[in-house]
Amino acid sequence: MPSWVRGLLVHLALVAIALALGSGAGSFVQSSNGVAVWWPAVAVCVLALLAVPRRWYGWAALSVAVWMFVANLLAGRTAAVAFGYAIANAVEAVIVALLLTRGRRRARLAQLRDMSLMLLAAAAGAAAAAVIVGVTASMAGARFVEIAPTVLTSHASALLAIIPLGIAGTRSGVAVATWHRVVQVVLLVVVLALVVGPGKDLPITFLPMPMLIWAVFLFSTRFVAAELALVAIVVATATVQGEGPFSRITDPVASTISAEFFIVVYATTVLAFAVARDERVAVTMRLAKRDQVLRGGLIDAQVGFVVLEQVGPRDLRIVEANVRAAEMLAGEVVVTTDDAVDATDEAERRPLELDESSPFVRAVLATLDSPLGEWFDEIDVAGFRRAEVFLTRVERSSGPTIVTAQLIDVTQRYLADAAMQRALADERDAAARLRDLGRQKDDFLSAVSHELRTPITSIVGYTEMLVDDTDVDDEQRRYLDVVERNARRLGVLVEDLLELGAGAGRHDDATPAVTALDEAVRHTVEEHVPQASARGVRLVVGERTGLSAHVVRDDLTRILTNLVSNAVKFTPPDGTVTIGVEADGDAVVLRVSDTGPGIAPDELERVFERFYRSTTAEERQVPGVGLGLALVRNLVERNGGTIWLESDPGHGTDACVRLPRARASRT
Repeated sequence: MPSWVRGLLVHLALVAIALALGSGAGSFVQSSNGVAVWWPAVAVCVLALLAVPRRWYGWAALSVAVWMFVANLLAGRTAAVAFGYAIANAVEAVIVALLLTRGRRRARLAQLRDMSLMLLAAAAGAAAAAVIVGVTASMAGARFVEIAPTVLTSHASALLAIIPLGIAGTRSGVAVATWHRVVQVVLLVVVLALVVGPGKDLPITFLPMPMLIWAVFLFSTRFVAAELALVAIVVATATVQGEGPFSRITDPVASTISAEFFIVVYATTVLAFAVARDERVAVTMRLAKRDQVLRGGLIDAQVGFVVLEQVGPRDLRIVEANVRAAEMLAGEVVVTTDDAVDATDEAERRPLELDESSPFVRAVLATLDSPLGEWFDEIDVAGFRRAEVFLTRVERSSGPTIVTAQLIDVTQRYLADAAMQRALADERDAAARLRDLGRQKDDFLSAVSHELRTPITSIVGYTEMLVDDTDVDDEQRRYLDVVERNARRLGVLVEDLLELGAGAGRHDDATPAVTALDEAVRHTVEEHVPQASARGVRLVVGERTGLSAHVVRDDLTRILTNLVSNAVKFTPPDGTVTIGVEADGDAVVLRVSDTGPGIAPDELERVFERFYRSTTAEERQVPGVGLGLALVRNLVERNGGTIWLESDPGHGTDACVRLPRARASRT
């Protein structure tokens, strides 16, 4: 069912009840002056307005006015008086409903400020009704000063006793058995009979108050409101019937006002107690929920928490500790739960044994001695574990000093760091061993190369002497040429081994100088013409550029020699090797291009490794040991340059060397 339909049905039911009460079924009219001792119909009219949305209050007020007009007609009043009274009831209901819902969607009675608002609404509504009813009655011949005060108190008492039935809370915060409720209600009825029963005129009107206060501490505010309504009905009925202490007052107006004030005072006092109880219960529940959340977060947190208080210069007691802390500090702390001893009972708190062999205790004592009141470090905890500990000392103006500790398990990180340190140490040892092996290898190469240089030099020298100084025939000369050529080739290999073995320090005494590149290229080409001619390869030199490089002259010669020799070896017959020089900003670039088979992209960097032979060299059985390009890169980098290869497999390779450019000086 939609909410607006439900609200409309409730409104119609309530105005029907108001019609019944206003027409005389419960009007509590005192016959001596025609003034109602109590007028509950108006309170029911307010509840009828509160049942619908605030935007409908205009239509709801019109409905109240119509039905209350009918009720007053049925009660025997004239049409004019009935109309005035109906308007008074409608205006009063609107004022009270608007004030009770001011700034909120629905009226409620849950806090003391709500009680204050209800008192204000009851006073404002009753005052408006008193004025309108008083004016209406005076127009009918009655005296305004006699009617208005009675209407004011009558309506105010009705509003305070009835409205809480619709807006008060239904929770008491205390579990009470049904029989308890029955006994309390029965005793209240007995007390009311003693106070206002037939023939009772003793001044003991205070007796119902203890019974109502009893209800306040045990039952909901709505239940208390129902008992207040019962008290109001009994007192009003007894007064109308001429019974009870208020009927003994000879002045009818004074008697009526006294009964109404009795209801107002009882309703205000008891409802204030009940609402204060509800507010306290709500606050207690919120605090308990917050405490439960905080405690649950503390107990179940993955971070260990310990709270200690200082009870002596070196004495501490544990106030709170969670499960994680108890696991990490086994035997030193206990978990604090809801069933634990109240922290205010100092005699029952667990002391922290100051065993200074415990890392945690030492950390706590260090916090007490710290000028800043803070301490942080890693400590060993139970089970061969490691924890980060954050401690803070909080000094209070009143009460003992508090020390809070947070413990974070960092065992895995600690083990990982230790493993990393061991790995780094192993890596340093391995690197040292590799450097030692490299040094031994270089020493071996240098030693072997030096030992080979002397016999090779002798072979070359004596071969030349045999060719120049002796009579040899053509066949013998051919044999000697083969010996000389291979001896020289072996000499170049030995020089390469010496160069790579000695490294950058071999020519530390060599000074880079301005070297003409065109001349170096021309000399290199002249030296390789016989080799190229023998293979049917054409050597081409680019245009003269007049460029110079800042480089060691011997290093440049060896760079060009190796690159041109490699290009000739890999270029097929009828191929071309081109050597050129070009400027590149503050540098010059030597480019040796061939029309050979090229190099696969994944091998372009590897060919600079020592003893590496490309797939093409292996397949074509090109002679060599894989040291040429390694030597070239070493020489280029030693002179502050860079080298790279550009290759298009099947269409040749370009070897590019970038060297610092030398500017010609002017004199």
